[in-house]
Amino acid sequence: MNRIVTKPTRIDLHIHSAASTATKDKGKKELADCDKGHVDVLLRGLEAHGISMCAITDHDCFDKDLYFALKEREGDGCLDKVLPGVEFSVSIRTGGEEPTVIHIVVIFDDRRPELIDGIARAVCDEHGKPRYDDPDNGAFTEDGFAKVLRGIGLNAVLIGHEKSAGREARRDVSSLGADRANEVILTEFVDAVEIRNKRRELDIKRLIEAYPKDAVPFVVGSDCHDWATYPGTEGGEISFSSLKCLPTFEGLLMAITDLSRIKVGDCSFFSASSSKLDSLRLAVDGKDFDIPLSPGINAIIGDNSIGKSMMIHQLTGCRYVDDSGLADGYKAYCTREGIEISSNLPVSIEFKFDDQDSVRKTLEELHSGESRDDYFGKYFQAHVDIGLIKGSLKRFFDECIAALKSKACFNDSRGRLDEHEMLLLDLPRSEKLTVSLFRKKISFEDIDGLNSELCAFRNGFGNVRKDYANLFNEMGPAAAEAHSDAMEAIDRLIKLVEKHRFSYERDDTKVQAVGDAANKERRALSKEKTDEQKTIDDYLASLDNISNMIAEVVLLQAKRFDRELDYAAPARVKVPNSMGEFIFVSELTSGETDVEYCKKVFENVFNKPKLQQLLGGIQHETDLTTGDIVGMVKGDKPAVATCYSDIKNRLQVEVDCISERRKITNGAIGIDAEPSAGLYGSLYFDLLAEDDSKAGVYIIDQPEDQISQVAIKERVLDAFKRMSANRQVLMITHNPLFIVNLDVDNVIVLGRDGDGKIDIKSGALEYECDDYKVLDLVAKTVEGGADVVRKRLKRYGSEDI
Repeated sequence: MNRIVTKPTRIDLHIHSAASTATKDKGKKELADCDKGHVDVLLRGLEAHGISMCAITDHDCFDKDLYFALKEREGDGCLDKVLPGVEFSVSIRTGGEEPTVIHIVVIFDDRRPELIDGIARAVCDEHGKPRYDDPDNGAFTEDGFAKVLRGIGLNAVLIGHEKSAGREARRDVSSLGADRANEVILTEFVDAVEIRNKRRELDIKRLIEAYPKDAVPFVVGSDCHDWATYPGTEGGEISFSSLKCLPTFEGLLMAITDLSRIKVGDCSFFSASSSKLDSLRLAVDGKDFDIPLSPGINAIIGDNSIGKSMMIHQLTGCRYVDDSGLADGYKAYCTREGIEISSNLPVSIEFKFDDQDSVRKTLEELHSGESRDDYFGKYFQAHVDIGLIKGSLKRFFDECIAALKSKACFNDSRGRLDEHEMLLLDLPRSEKLTVSLFRKKISFEDIDGLNSELCAFRNGFGNVRKDYANLFNEMGPAAAEAHSDAMEAIDRLIKLVEKHRFSYERDDTKVQAVGDAANKERRALSKEKTDEQKTIDDYLASLDNISNMIAEVVLLQAKRFDRELDYAAPARVKVPNSMGEFIFVSELTSGETDVEYCKKVFENVFNKPKLQQLLGGIQHETDLTTGDIVGMVKGDKPAVATCYSDIKNRLQVEVDCISERRKITNGAIGIDAEPSAGLYGSLYFDLLAEDDSKAGVYIIDQPEDQISQVAIKERVLDAFKRMSANRQVLMITHNPLFIVNLDVDNVIVLGRDGDGKIDIKSGALEYECDDYKVLDLVAKTVEGGADVVRKRLKRYGSEDI
């Protein structure tokens, strides 16, 4: 038998034989030839319809000779498995006076042939009559049915027969009020140990009550009564059910406890992509292993430090091992254990490789909004306009400091004026020529600043056409022409500025020349004047100085202005990009760039105790001086002469810290919410599942890290199931949920044999051979595995798992 599922198992678990004529099907002549002597007729029908697992389920009886005759033909054609079964008539009391009789098909475990002999004796007496404990209705009561199952002592799958295609008919499950279309049957697993316990007896009512629910699995059977015309339907062909399982009772059991394993009609459970590994080939101490890999999910389990991570890295040639010491460690481990891995995963068929550290880092980066993984970049199509917002903030802060400076400089000038007092004297005029101090200077600060900004803008604007060449091509010649016109306009403006600056230079030369001549003449005249004349000159100079100070105060008073703290961002600070249920949000690391944000920026530059006074000085009249403002700055104090430019620079540094933050959310929590690390884990694997742009092999080491058990159950397992439909998955895990509840297609177990040598066992969850059962290996190897396996194999829907 294959260790893993390589093709769907098509089933028919509801075929009748001549034995049914002794009970419910008396007089049906077509059943006369449905016996041990006509097994070849049935086999031809099964072969024609591709049935690989079947069961003869007669009404309230079991023909063991027919069963064993058909069992001997396993392997003929496409028939892989024959299971024993019986169709029971069970009377159910639903509140009325008269019970309702329904048919329940029971498929038994075939792994204990000694107990199979007892099925017929448990169901019928020595005369071949059913042991009905409700003879008036020709049925077993619930208690009687449970007693029969206990007497047989085999694990069983129960199937509630539904033949009426949605119409209420006698002996169908729908007769109890379940409104279902199609010819379907309801499945349920009963543990033999459980039904032996009287306190936990089979509850048929609960089985029937579960019938209308969406989570109940349905499989299709033929209910064939004429082998010669198999499947013997009046309405044409049947779309039989196909299961993703090995053709065994254990496979059937695993299928009915996971709905994703059941499909109807021609189907496929795996991607047909060729981008996969067919097997994992290696040798351990000279012993060769050729481990078949499923196209679906393959889980590698084993004790810590046995080489699981080494194995997946060796598959990729250690191309994801950044630490040379770790690569050397893997090499040394292989040498010590005698391991040689011959399989290789080419980059061309790889979808993604997530080792244990990369998963953790990816989730942490997603949570912090600083993901460096280019994989997600394609989902962020629209972004916040960081340049526009930064420029707007800088202008706002510049205006605030300019408003503060306009009032502080006025206060500085008035303070200096207050320090000077002079008596107005009526002095005689000097008979000698007097030259006052020549102090006028020309400032190049504004015009040089304008020229610098224009040149910087021109350089950036000039590159626009090259940087966005594709867009310019899309917009056509008019866009290129408009760009050229704008460049010419900027060039003309720059030339005007340069021309005007030349006027500044010329005027400055004149002023300097006049000033130099005046100073020279003043020094020469000073030698010829008397002390009285010098006193008069000094008095006049002081008077001129104070007059200039008064003029300066008046001018600064006129230039004062206030700036309200009413900033609002000129663009959105959160830009959503929707893709299905996901929202990829581009936002600012600063959050909302509103007034509160601006106050926090001021708080980062100025001491908090004085902050309100400073903000008041920006918005209203204030007594603050430049010296006061210098004292308010945090850390190293700026020089008074460069105070305002230094403050502007510090504020701009704060603004420059703003960057884009990317986060992933969904409609349920909204774009303003902050997803938890666990939710990011869920979203991360959801995204990988939704990505069908590339097939290939996905390798993942411990996907359970950073994710809660609840999130694993509710979201992550489903994501991996969807993912396996598009690509092959090779995972390392220590979490039983990722094995049993995920219902992986192949389990690779690394352990040690009796000699301490590494040994490898593998197979589907339902696989068992003389040496091992995979479910037993899972229970023993993975912490908590025994409990998860036990819950998975409980009756379907009896408790959450």
